Amino acid sequence: MIKPVSRILLVDDDAVTNMMHRRVIERSGRAKRIDVATDGQEALDILQLDLSEGRPLPELIFLDINMPGMGGFEFLEHYANLVIDPDAQLIIVMLSTSLLEADHARARADPNVHSFCDKPLRVEKLLELVEEFQLKVARRPAA
Repeated sequence: MIKPVSRILLVDDDAVTNMMHRRVIERSGRAKRIDVATDGQEALDILQLDLSEGRPLPELIFLDINMPGMGGFEFLEHYANLVIDPDAQLIIVMLSTSLLEADHARARADPNVHSFCDKPLRVEKLLELVEEFQLKVARRPAA
C-alpha cells in the first residue's frame, strides 16, 4: 500500500488550479499536508523558512512554469542555490499547460526536476509520484 507523504507544495498562480489540485490530493489520501504558493518567490520563502527553522521540506513540489513575478524556471535557478541536506528526499514536478518543446527540454535538463507533467494533475499521476518518492526513500543508504 502507498503511504501518504507528509507534505506537498503546490506552486501556481491560478487559484482555480490550486483548488482542483488540492481536491485531487485530498481525495487521494496521499498527503498529510498541502501548502500553496502563488509564485516562485513565495515558494522559495516557504522553503527558506523551513530550512532556517529546521523543519522538514515538502516531499513533492508541483511547480508551474508561467507565473507573474517569479516563474517556475527562475524558481529553479534560486532553488539550486539553497543549502539543502543532500539526503533530503524531494521531488520537483513541473506541472504546466505549456506545449513548447523548449519548456519540456529545459525542464528535462534541470537536475532538480524529476518530471514534466501536463495539467491538470490526475490521481493516477499523483499516486505514481508518491510511489516513486517512497521507492527513492527506501533505496537511500542507511546512515
